[in-house]
Amino acid sequence: MKYLMLSGFLILGHILFAQNNSTKEFEHKQDTNYIASYTSKLDLTTRFYNSVKFSRYVLRDSRYKERLRYASNENLIIGVGVSYRRATFNLGLNFPFVNSWDEKDKGKTKYLDAQIHYYLDKYVFDAWLSTYKGYHLTNPHETTTQDFSDSSFPIRPEMRNTNFSFNLVRILNSKKFSFRAAFAQDEWQKKSAGSFLIGMEYNMMFSKGDSSFIPSNSKEPDYFDSYQIKKSTIVNLAISGGYGHTFVVAKHFYFSIVATMAFGGSYTVLESDDETQNDVDGLTFNVNYSTKVGLGYNSETFQIGLATVQTFMTNHTPLDHSLITQNPGNVRINLIKRFVLNKPIRLPILNKILD
Repeated sequence: MKYLMLSGFLILGHILFAQNNSTKEFEHKQDTNYIASYTSKLDLTTRFYNSVKFSRYVLRDSRYKERLRYASNENLIIGVGVSYRRATFNLGLNFPFVNSWDEKDKGKTKYLDAQIHYYLDKYVFDAWLSTYKGYHLTNPHETTTQDFSDSSFPIRPEMRNTNFSFNLVRILNSKKFSFRAAFAQDEWQKKSAGSFLIGMEYNMMFSKGDSSFIPSNSKEPDYFDSYQIKKSTIVNLAISGGYGHTFVVAKHFYFSIVATMAFGGSYTVLESDDETQNDVDGLTFNVNYSTKVGLGYNSETFQIGLATVQTFMTNHTPLDHSLITQNPGNVRINLIKRFVLNKPIRLPILNKILD
């Protein structure tokens, strides 16, 4: 079965504040010695990319070393895209003949992943809605009594995770540090630079199965306080901070890393597969952290690079010693070619939004 994915990345530009002729117009300007931007009306950026997206759901009991690690079966996406005036649109295709080779061992994952990213000079806004159905337990020998001669992975085809998240980040040194160069590919970071980051994030996470997430043959009968969790609902709000830096060698080769950590509060509801166990809920503490890494070659007309994004959202639950971690991520290889147009593209609606 074919999956056609359309992911639109809308990246808005500078915000200008002007009132009248007697009022000074404020405009954020980047240092052109550090950053070259290709977002004018005559710049067009095209891309070919390969992408792998994944989702992980981890249950942890702090009394024990091993964790129950559930993971989706990763799929390779091949796609093309175009960027014009900081608006980027990508079209990717999931090829079943490429991705079906390990479905017998790890099961089949169906998913929908929609994302919107606003990468302004001073701010980064990310929002996404993802739902994954079909997981497998990646470490059965460490967490269950499964015989070591059995190399199979327990498959949970009915297990589903749905996440809705957004975060807003302020780039404090936006005049010299480009977030978009490595992750939106419409700028070129020509000199090494970095910036501290501050922001906030909001997450809603829903997970459910047709039976308990705790395997019936678990090595630890009292894992997760013996609570037979089959559904979790988590909502959290957090304040974040971090740092990003791009190292540039010989003007063209770059390595970018962005790391943020967020602290906040969560409201968690757990439901059990055991009818004798009541639902439990409560306010708890959460720690989230995310990493973005990019590396490759960049120039005025050509760019090739690898970009990875991972987020770890860890929430304490109302049960003693128990934590739940959601870990979505993406690994992508981009091949970029930039062109200079003879005249602007006629896109009235888009141009009106971005003007």
